[in-house]
Amino acid sequence: ELRTPLTTMINSMALVQNRRDELPPAVLEPLDLLADDLARFRHLVVDLIEISRHDSGAAAHLEQVDIADLVRRAADTAAGRPVTEVADSVVGTTMQADKRRLERVVTNLVENADQHGGGCSVVRVSRADDRVVVVVEDHGGGVPPDRRERIFERFARVGDSPDKDAGVGLGLAIVARHVRAHGGTIDVQDRPGGGARFVVSLPLRWTDDR
Repeated sequence: ELRTPLTTMINSMALVQNRRDELPPAVLEPLDLLADDLARFRHLVVDLIEISRHDSGAAAHLEQVDIADLVRRAADTAAGRPVTEVADSVVGTTMQADKRRLERVVTNLVENADQHGGGCSVVRVSRADDRVVVVVEDHGGGVPPDRRERIFERFARVGDSPDKDAGVGLGLAIVARHVRAHGGTIDVQDRPGGGARFVVSLPLRWTDDR
């Protein structure tokens, strides 16, 4: 119900943007504002589709993945710059996982850091015995302790933004569900020196027993 009109709007916006040189200056600013809102609307629809798949119990598509390579590609692409540090202990480590869902976990955490945390400072990948640990840090004001459970709820409020409408939408809710589906855990901590630290811990071997 949402994808068809959304596709029409996106295509129409692309057509208008391609002819922006022909538009009067007075309409360029509202056009850009509309384009930004349309991009956010598209992102929300994609998130709604993603979380509805999870709610419907869609099966995981398992394959063997190089976890360090997966995290690096997803994080650096989402940030638009190199942000990933890989420990020697995890180089060459493979695990059976749903590649698309794990990529979404990393992408959402990096995008959350950029949008709500003052920018992603680093993404670290390491190994602790039979688990892989992915850490995403940002430059923001951190997450107050009383919000660290609720931050993974749908449309949760985060940080100390003066904007009362500021929230994370469905991004972190999707992260929590995909991490749990892999038998893992996610935790929010204070980053030394300020900011937030999201810690994802994933078992190298797991059973999808949802």
